[in-house]
Amino acid sequence: MKNAADQLRLNADFEIPGISTELGKVDPAPGNDLRVEEGFGQGDLKVSPLGGAVMAATVAAGKPVTPKLFHGVDTTVVKGYSAPPASILAQVRTMMREVVTGGTATAAASAGQVFGKTGTAQFGDGTEASGWFVGYRGDVAFAVVLEKSNDSKPAVQLAAKFLNGL
Repeated sequence: MKNAADQLRLNADFEIPGISTELGKVDPAPGNDLRVEEGFGQGDLKVSPLGGAVMAATVAAGKPVTPKLFHGVDTTVVKGYSAPPASILAQVRTMMREVVTGGTATAAASAGQVFGKTGTAQFGDGTEASGWFVGYRGDVAFAVVLEKSNDSKPAVQLAAKFLNGL
């Protein structure tokens, strides 16, 4: 998981004037139990909305992406990253497209050729979750996280509304 996180930028570090740039954090799992949990998005994985958007942008671009807040505001790359190989990215793109065309994000299909991944993130005692949807369309990468929604569907609907408004 750490190698994939390194290639998709979760362990990269940027300084962008005006915002916090916490992208995420993935360390090697110390044991098999945690390794299994992380395999399906649980355990000690941490991803911020900015991290999700940069990860989606990396898949779209096929190369490392440096996020920018505004044109003319420089981003300092503190710790860079390398994108996964093209063969891996092609497979990820196929799966992300299938999420929209026939999976959990079909509500975004009306917004054009959208690629994405949905999920939930449990918090507290595990009885509540935030729903999320990250992805891209063309050169626009996005991340939507809705706290306490307990489902990704509202995040997908909000992303579709955003994309249809562009």
